[in-house]
Amino acid sequence: MPAQQLHLEIITQEKKVFDDQVDIVLAPAHEGQIGILANHISLLTKLQSGELYIVKGPSMTILAVTGGLLDVNDNKVTIMADNAVRADEIDIAKVEAAKKKAETALKQKLSQRDFAVAQADLRKAVLELKVVKKRRYRPQS
Repeated sequence: MPAQQLHLEIITQEKKVFDDQVDIVLAPAHEGQIGILANHISLLTKLQSGELYIVKGPSMTILAVTGGLLDVNDNKVTIMADNAVRADEIDIAKVEAAKKKAETALKQKLSQRDFAVAQADLRKAVLELKVVKKRRYRPQS
């Protein structure tokens, strides 16, 4: 008998990033990493920036998410993310350029708002580079 799955939908303001049946979701919740399996109790929690792991059978998909909400109800997980990008969609050159630009901006005298934006851009770039490197160097089964 096959293991029971749950439905995962990940959406951002721009698009639907993921929509499929999965075995396990590991998400960066506000209070720490959480794992969600089929028949999980109902839950609504805030997400922080981090790595989101999706396991379906022998394959694993990794995404970089930068905040949002996670809702679990009746074997359906809905993630409304501020930003979410799959590791295989990350353009390393573009992210490294964004990281360098943010680092340069942080060295300048900025308003509080501009400093916060540059910090957020730097955190996002570092997260995306971390996720893409994990995907690249993950041992194959």
